[in-house]
Amino acid sequence: MKNIAIAGAGIVGISCAYFLQKSGFKVTLFDNNEPGTMTSYGHACTFADYASIPVNSPTLFSDIPLMLLKSDGPLAVDFFHVIKNPSWTINFLKNCRQSRVEYISSSLARLLQHANISYDEIFEEVEVKKYIKNEEALYLYESKKAFEEVKVSTLQRIKNGIDVRELNKEEIKELEPNLASVYYKGQVFTGSRHTTNPLAISKKIFKSFTNNGGKFLQKKITNVIHSDKNVKLSFDIESQIFDQFIVSAGAWSNIIANYIGDNFPLDTERGYHVLFDHTEELINRPIGWSQSGFYLIQIEEGIRAAGTVEIAGLHKKPNEKRIRMIERQARKILPQLGKVKKEWMGFRPTLPDSLPVIGPSKKNSRIFYAFGHQHIGWTLAAVTGKIIDSLIKETQPNIDIQAFSPNRF
Repeated sequence: MKNIAIAGAGIVGISCAYFLQKSGFKVTLFDNNEPGTMTSYGHACTFADYASIPVNSPTLFSDIPLMLLKSDGPLAVDFFHVIKNPSWTINFLKNCRQSRVEYISSSLARLLQHANISYDEIFEEVEVKKYIKNEEALYLYESKKAFEEVKVSTLQRIKNGIDVRELNKEEIKELEPNLASVYYKGQVFTGSRHTTNPLAISKKIFKSFTNNGGKFLQKKITNVIHSDKNVKLSFDIESQIFDQFIVSAGAWSNIIANYIGDNFPLDTERGYHVLFDHTEELINRPIGWSQSGFYLIQIEEGIRAAGTVEIAGLHKKPNEKRIRMIERQARKILPQLGKVKKEWMGFRPTLPDSLPVIGPSKKNSRIFYAFGHQHIGWTLAAVTGKIIDSLIKETQPNIDIQAFSPNRF
């Protein structure tokens, strides 16, 4: 029986551990934080199988100067971080060409088509029904101009097999009567679903893993020494030897990759949420707001406004202006919101081509990577776990994963 280690106990690492343990492998999961408590906890709660449109866009070439000045847009760029990381920025912009955007989108779509199927395989055994709602996500556009600007993206989604239904103002009002009439039109992503408690789902999958013999050690990996025979992980003064090793440490994955001898152009999409203390049900589904790029979601804790993208790295303090913008825009859409209960910032791992890294290390075939899912890590976790399980078993995944190769950089 192979003895496998996994670095990172977010939803991707937990999903990898679940499927590998189910296949009969001896699996140890490592993290210096509690499972599911980091980026996997604070996101917009959607199983976004429709999210095949990358942050990369041909319009960014002209939009970036405005982003540096605009305070309420969906994407913010920290000027000083950008100039300190010119290589990442140049590669990101190279992937904003229309041909590259279409390639990225179709590659993500292939993965997303298997996202819910893979989760359902877990949910057949792990009881999480009370944390999942099947009301479809609704995305609102504040003006005719904003709606017209997404036509290309909408056509790309349809090309990728996503059913997008257009709604007028009256139809939106019928679905969500408590929303303020500040929108022009909307879109519903048919068949989408969301969770009211992502941490509870992560913990339930994790508990299934440990109940069936999986191990979790709350330790920080400080070095990786590998050979053609095994992989040795160090934790300060102690170490353990494994047959194979999977790196799924999200935005911190490159630290471990550097120990191995690999190096990836990994940066972060800093995302925020504001939790409002409001248990009364005001909305029935996730409500996306195009003007600022976040969702409003009714969850067990209250109403969460979560999302936006900020390119500013791992070390800068949370952007208070970003948090206040989310609160202000959320109250604009839903004036009945109560007081702010909690604020949060998380780090989404992102590569300049907005594609994850899934596959074996070029340094050692005993080491695999599963990170870089940017803002759809929650959605893609289970299918990534299935792919890693196939690779460890040396069987061909039923999805073409060439686009996600660690060797593409």
